[in-house]
Amino acid sequence: MLKVYAVESLRAGMKVGRDIADEQGNTLISTGTILTKEMIYGLLDRPIFSVYIEEQEPPAMPSKENLLDDAYIVCYNTVYQQLVVMFEGLVQRGEFNAADLQNIMDERNFTELCDGAKAVSQIHNMKHEGSYLIHHCLHVGILAGLMGRWLGMSVLDQYNLVIAGLFLDIGKMLIPPAVLEKQGKLTPEEFEQVKMHAQYGHDTLARTTLNANQDIMMGVMQHHERCDGSGYPLHLKGESISRFGKILAILDIYDAMASDRVFAKRRSPFDVFAILYDDILDGKLDTEYGVLFIKRLSHALNGNWVRLTNGEKGRIVYLDESRIRSLPVVQTDKGEFYDLNKNRGVKVECILTASEV
Repeated sequence: MLKVYAVESLRAGMKVGRDIADEQGNTLISTGTILTKEMIYGLLDRPIFSVYIEEQEPPAMPSKENLLDDAYIVCYNTVYQQLVVMFEGLVQRGEFNAADLQNIMDERNFTELCDGAKAVSQIHNMKHEGSYLIHHCLHVGILAGLMGRWLGMSVLDQYNLVIAGLFLDIGKMLIPPAVLEKQGKLTPEEFEQVKMHAQYGHDTLARTTLNANQDIMMGVMQHHERCDGSGYPLHLKGESISRFGKILAILDIYDAMASDRVFAKRRSPFDVFAILYDDILDGKLDTEYGVLFIKRLSHALNGNWVRLTNGEKGRIVYLDESRIRSLPVVQTDKGEFYDLNKNRGVKVECILTASEV
């Protein structure tokens, strides 16, 4: 039986079901080949989005094994702790050590943390303790690494985009916690305070050697700008917004809405995709970056466990990549299948962490 997989969802050991060709039609990998990690990395660098894989038999029940990757968790937690120290030193004491940032940006860290579909599944599967703000910045940095690769950016641009993602909300550390974590509706004055975080973040980084890198500085300053001029702090429009600003706007919205926050529970990624797409159609978010992100990330969610609105748990087993508003096919832990494109009475409520499965 042949099954289509997004390239980000491929795993070493899978058997190729149809020849994989390059842009000119030349065969890159032949039918019957057993994929290696190196082969998959090679495909990720090309404009190839899906691959036919030969599967013997579909599992009777979705597996709950191996939801967490130990090496990934260790790497994530190490980088998280380094970020905590760096944020506190920078904001509280004005200390910034470029060598510390270099340690965080070590190639081994981000080869592991930005490893395709594994990165997406682990972000959702982990239970996060500690500072939501720093977890959010780390998530955005990881998503930035994925976007840089999906866009075919140079290694240097990928590196800079990740750094901009890691620091995009550092200015919130200068907002009073009582305002930042308020559960009720913010007053107009409080909202104006929160909106200052982009400027605060820019000004904080301006006192470091990062000030010389305008891609990073503009990304942090502009991640709340919107293409129609409705954003902040400068109400920039269209081409006045840097590419880093446009990209980080999308990643920031996605992770904020798909994660648990003090004042709001996490939402289904598919609900977030619908919101992002509406903002694209309304001219708020960049079309190229937004559509690419939705397509690539939605397919990277294959294999994740979800809670459905009818209370059942299940695993995403298929997504139709030809439609941007495609909803998944979910196999429940009882072995039943829901095609959520047809069964509109049931939706994905949220992605489950490994401990919730």
